[in-house]
Amino acid sequence: MIEERRALQSPAAGTQRHLTAFLFAGPAEGPSVYLQAGLHADEMPGILVLQHLLPLLERAEAAGQLRGPVRVVPVANPIGLTQWAHNKPLGRHDGDSLRNFNRYYPELAALAGDRLEARLGPDPAANAATIRAAFAEALDEMPPGTEAEELRIALLQWSSQADMVLDLHCDHWAMMHLYASPARPEVTRLLARSIGAGLALIEAVSGGNAFDEAHTVPWLQLRNRYGDRFPIPVGPFSATLEYRGQFDVDDATAAQDAAHLMTFLAAIGTLAGDVPPPSFPEPEILPLSGTVELHAPAGGVVTWALPPGSRVTAGQTLGHVTEPMTRQRHPVISPIDGILYRQELWRGCLRGQVLGDVAGKDPGRSGNLLSD
Repeated sequence: MIEERRALQSPAAGTQRHLTAFLFAGPAEGPSVYLQAGLHADEMPGILVLQHLLPLLERAEAAGQLRGPVRVVPVANPIGLTQWAHNKPLGRHDGDSLRNFNRYYPELAALAGDRLEARLGPDPAANAATIRAAFAEALDEMPPGTEAEELRIALLQWSSQADMVLDLHCDHWAMMHLYASPARPEVTRLLARSIGAGLALIEAVSGGNAFDEAHTVPWLQLRNRYGDRFPIPVGPFSATLEYRGQFDVDDATAAQDAAHLMTFLAAIGTLAGDVPPPSFPEPEILPLSGTVELHAPAGGVVTWALPPGSRVTAGQTLGHVTEPMTRQRHPVISPIDGILYRQELWRGCLRGQVLGDVAGKDPGRSGNLLSD
């Protein structure tokens, strides 16, 4: 294991933050894998999962079982970790710009597209290597900007050369689910069956250029630009893994989740040895554009009749908002058939606030599909 440490340029005198990665430099026979957690620095489940994964990878490396390099960034956002107010973590948005730490990543196709014009040829594998090299060049040439902008560049410099990119997050209250591109459906199913995600939300472009799509969308854009002249592969697989809810943090669960990640590494050929195969059921695969938000019909106290993961039908009452001054109970009704996959953290609400989301099969939304 090689420890990699990168200093971020200090925004103020007397302070400096660092990014740390652990590289398990296996041979290049199998796919290379990048994993990170804590990009939203108020989300602890993924950070704990990687703490349990690291010793498993150390033992696999010592036993000669790695067939491809694996890089792990256990804390992807040291900036957000320090941002607290009134004893509550605020690590989802940068305190200076108010931008979501998981949005606004450099658009690699725009940065590297022109320089590829004279470099691409008839060989798809050679084109893939050329594109990766051009992405690396473009990132190296970018001015660092603010500390948060430099953080985004640094993470992409580590991740953009990998074949598999996994970004570990969690929701407020939620079932285990994931977000992925439609470009690699076989890997999406394999990942879900390895880690126990019962739902995969799929979209080619969700808007906002989140970390996962910063790896997949550029290849799509380059195929749209050059595909009639040069064969361009679909590019890496990238997914956001939602490890249930913010309070699902315990060592037993995290240890199981880490073992399930080892199952995925073995299933894709990055890991050899006696590792259990994927054993979870096939996930429900639905379009992200088919999800609908449930809005509070009034301000008050939120109570739910069903937990995340429940299958629901159009017109079904999923919970209530109680107005404490009038004692009125307003039903929260599902507008579609689908899966109630997430609920908001707080049990108080203002009228019109989002309370939760239901995933359905029929695309009905467009534009920026991710909640900020």
